[in-house]
Amino acid sequence: MALLEGRTALVTGAARGIGLEVGRRLAGQGARVALADVTADAVRDAARDLGGGAVGIGMDVTDPVSVAAGFSAAEDALGTVDVVVANAGVLHLQRAVDLEPERFRRVLEVNLTGTFLTCAEGARRLLAADRPGSIIASSSLFGLRGGVENAAYSASKFGVVGLVQCLAAELGVAGITVNAVCPGQVDTVMMRELITERSRLTGTPPEEVERAMLVRVPSRRFATVEEVADAYVWLASDLARYVTGQSVVVDGGWQLG
Repeated sequence: MALLEGRTALVTGAARGIGLEVGRRLAGQGARVALADVTADAVRDAARDLGGGAVGIGMDVTDPVSVAAGFSAAEDALGTVDVVVANAGVLHLQRAVDLEPERFRRVLEVNLTGTFLTCAEGARRLLAADRPGSIIASSSLFGLRGGVENAAYSASKFGVVGLVQCLAAELGVAGITVNAVCPGQVDTVMMRELITERSRLTGTPPEEVERAMLVRVPSRRFATVEEVADAYVWLASDLARYVTGQSVVVDGGWQLG
């Protein structure tokens, strides 16, 4: 039997990258999947490509009305959402001393406030339905340690780890687990954009930027989105039913370097 047979999952930030692959992996384990993203057309196309009854929903995670409407649309199409993946996020590279407050606030608004709104809405609906469930938030390796030019991103992802721990403490009695996944260096469009931007900022060729990023990884390679997405599948399944309040690091050993 598939690990997630009979369950309904909603994944935010799912038009591409890790979010889309998480949706694909959850569906592969039997879940009914709603893909949500602020780019409505792109996520609907992604859901169509995924097939298997997946639905694509336009959702702005920074807007509580949009979040609530997104959950309602998912439930109307697929049933009560019992797996919530709060994955939507943005990245901005800049030294803290040069970082404009507006940019800092924007990163926190999407990465932290958006995660809070998504998780809280999912939790409220699970509590109202008196159902157990799994809530999984995307943090980062940089949600556990800081890094150069990562002030906004790292602050937001540290916040996600704290939020997850608080929600896990509050929701455990209802049978709802809450965990974070902290990916390291993953080969995504966002990662390639990061390399290009860091190359521009430092005047270093992109291939050298990439080498410097991978020197701490024992295998000297980026993770694939499939390797990261499998952690979400595990946390959503009964295999992790006694795991809550944790930050699962998927970094290929980066912290050992």
